Amino acid sequence: MRISTSWAQQLGVNAMNAQQVKLSKTQMQLSTGLNILTPSDDPAASVRILTLQETIAKTEQYQDNIAMVRSRLNIEETSIGTAEEILFRAKELTVQALNASVTPSDRFSIKYEIDQMLEQMVAVANTKNANGEYIFSGDLSTTPPFAFDGEIGEYVYQGGINQRTLDIAPARRVADGDLGDNVFIDITSVSQTANSTVNGTEVDQRSIFNTLQTLSSALAGQYDIPEATITGDRFMRFGVDYSATGTGSTSFTLTGDVGSAPITLSGNYTNLEDVVSDINSQIPAASQIEARSDGNNIEFISLTEGKDSTVTIAGADAAVGDFLFDFGFSTADTGQAVDLGGTLLGNKTSTFLDYATSPASFELVDQTGNKQTITLSTNYADNNALIADIQSQITGSPIDGSIEVDPTANPIQFNSISSGTSSSVTINQLTGDFLVNAGFTSGVTSRLYKTTLDDVLTDLDFALDRFLEVRTSVGARMNALDEQEIQNEKFVLDMKTTLSEVQDLDYAEAISRFNLNQTALQAAQQTFSQVQNLSLFNFI
Repeated sequence: MRISTSWAQQLGVNAMNAQQVKLSKTQMQLSTGLNILTPSDDPAASVRILTLQETIAKTEQYQDNIAMVRSRLNIEETSIGTAEEILFRAKELTVQALNASVTPSDRFSIKYEIDQMLEQMVAVANTKNANGEYIFSGDLSTTPPFAFDGEIGEYVYQGGINQRTLDIAPARRVADGDLGDNVFIDITSVSQTANSTVNGTEVDQRSIFNTLQTLSSALAGQYDIPEATITGDRFMRFGVDYSATGTGSTSFTLTGDVGSAPITLSGNYTNLEDVVSDINSQIPAASQIEARSDGNNIEFISLTEGKDSTVTIAGADAAVGDFLFDFGFSTADTGQAVDLGGTLLGNKTSTFLDYATSPASFELVDQTGNKQTITLSTNYADNNALIADIQSQITGSPIDGSIEVDPTANPIQFNSISSGTSSSVTINQLTGDFLVNAGFTSGVTSRLYKTTLDDVLTDLDFALDRFLEVRTSVGARMNALDEQEIQNEKFVLDMKTTLSEVQDLDYAEAISRFNLNQTALQAAQQTFSQVQNLSLFNFI
């Protein structure tokens, strides 16, 4: 077999190139520390490497989310702590204002401090994080959660209805804050003005801002006369489109104390204010009813004041596309105002009272000085019989219509049913032991001012309980973040260990292979040099 000179040279070049490629690859592996440089080196291992890298990247993003959630929760916890301090100070001032020795000038001084605390509470509720996001606005984090609505004279919630949540693990999400509506607004209340009707249900709730406003007004001798209100419970910030709806499906009727108003909606309303404006344009002034926005909801209010004020809504609410359903009402919802008056409550439960042999008498006095003597001179088998006798003596008397005895309360309770700001009820013992037996003190007067401040104290306690619940929830989430962060760290370490086993280079083996490749390259080079000398021209 004969081998041409050119072919012999080409074989030598090919051998050197092959060794050079092997040596270059080994050099690249040594410089990068990677065993697999391209997918073609090991397709199966390459797929596994990509999967591991993606898992690690996701878990590291979970760690970033944990840091972000922790930051927002720390801000929220600090804010709630500040709010609690405000309420503790408000309680101190309320107790101070209830002291009989406090002068009107002192009350105004307390009022000014309460006003400042109200502004501070609003600032706390509108707290932002470092990114300028409102932590109590939920999914509308760029919208201030609370703003003063001059039309209704209250602070209203205008944030989102959904909590923001972030993934901290493949199957675990944590809320990075609480809705301001749940923290500062829907708080249990005993206030006489707290009652309202929401979606057909009477609720006793009010905001902490309303409580502080009530305290401030009472210190100034001002009281809001209650009005009947019904409020929808659906988030309708962005309006509704009724332009293509069938005839009559968006009609409803509002009924107040002095008239009714049939309403039909047929336009494309881009926001809640457009809906309110159209409804009000259809309400006759004589009906004494008004629609207004309350944050992200709509409400209807009777413009007549006092305990007999009512407003009712009726219409279809069967499906989406009907006003009552869309805005969160139930058909025949009725709002009823409450009585604004003082209350005298005994502290002893009555089960059997015998005044047949030892009659007793006492005097009830209303806010205008009208008096009525109540005489008890029989054997009362139970508390209901006692109440019935007292009420029978009130009926038709000078205090009828301004004072009543609660028909079901036990201990017994006397209420001033006047809607005036000077509303009061006073009880004086004349003869016998009724006041002692029922737990009253002779000469005690329950006035609207005292009743209001007593209610404020109770409402402040409810608000503190709410803040404690929120802080407990925040603490639980913080603990969850800490635990999940540790789990994620361990998981990332395990994944990186597995990834290292698949893609990282064995330096001892690679260095040995590098030396072998280098020797092979030198051998190929020397062989090529020797083969080049094998030519007949060297023998001529």
